[in-house]
Amino acid sequence: MSRSVDRLRVMVADDHVMMVQALLVALSREDDIDVVGTAGTVAETVSRVAETAPDVLLVDYHLPDGTGAEAVRRLAEPRPKVVFLSADRSDDAVLAALDAGACGYLVKSEPLDRLVSAVRRAHEGEILLQPAELVSLLARQRERTRQEAVRRQVAESLTAREQEILHLMARGLDNRAIAESLHLALATVRWYVQILLEKLEVHSKLGAVVRAAELGLVER
Repeated sequence: MSRSVDRLRVMVADDHVMMVQALLVALSREDDIDVVGTAGTVAETVSRVAETAPDVLLVDYHLPDGTGAEAVRRLAEPRPKVVFLSADRSDDAVLAALDAGACGYLVKSEPLDRLVSAVRRAHEGEILLQPAELVSLLARQRERTRQEAVRRQVAESLTAREQEILHLMARGLDNRAIAESLHLALATVRWYVQILLEKLEVHSKLGAVVRAAELGLVER
């Protein structure tokens, strides 16, 4: 396919046929844009980018053989500007895309004219994510990392017996029922419960169950 000097070359990587067709129609209407290729998998994306040398790659996050982030990491230099277009707006997906080098992450519900505008803006070097949104995203990621560290620390501190008792507490059993279930003395169960309250940094059995659920140590 020949290239006009002043035309923007775009490639679309998505395995949803209707979405690809809608994007092709919208992009092909623009006088300054050429759609130079499409792909439906990670492997196809990597090979087609090498063949067509697009200026901008529009890629879905979820592809049949992996993620768009994996595809972008495998691209040879010089890479095109990359804009993710996905129904998945989870923090994990957005962070993985940005880490792979994307300059934007849009949802598929965006109007087509805004998607076309995003392609041009990406080509011009704009970051298609508001600073406040990025700060909020990173803050949530830091909090998740902190919570996971706390969860691991608490989980590793619990003995097998303490975990047993915690799970029985989460099922609503009182101390006497727990003692009967585990064939332990009531005083022993009370001692274990007190240890659990200290390790979970709470003041009641209900608080212990709530905290354990928050940390993913028991089912909610």
